Amino acid sequence: MAEKYQEILPKDLAVSKEVTKENRFGQGTSKLAWFWMMDGEQSQLNFQVYRINWLNTRARRDRWKEEVSLVRHDMLWTCLWLEYHKNMWEKRALQSTEPGKEAYAKKQMGLWNDFAKKARLMFQGK
Repeated sequence: MAEKYQEILPKDLAVSKEVTKENRFGQGTSKLAWFWMMDGEQSQLNFQVYRINWLNTRARRDRWKEEVSLVRHDMLWTCLWLEYHKNMWEKRALQSTEPGKEAYAKKQMGLWNDFAKKARLMFQGK
């Protein structure tokens, strides 16, 4: 029996980081303990463990793809929203009949224009 089974060491009993820390760095280097690699019934279980791990990894990748898409759209919508406010204040400045209101509208227009420019630069990574 000693030939087939090895001594179980504390490192063999460690909880898989795949379960406790889903997004940890270096997940691809995890190895299963020796008793999961035995012949017979265990080989089918081993296949299922790797299959489930692969499915979890693919689902995680798909969630991140979706998250990247949503963030890119949020960045675009933010720029459009800031430009909308700039255009709104520009219209108010053109429609204004009083010099004080026109000056305030132009100041607001410049402010929203600066916001839009800074947002575009930040979202481009510059």
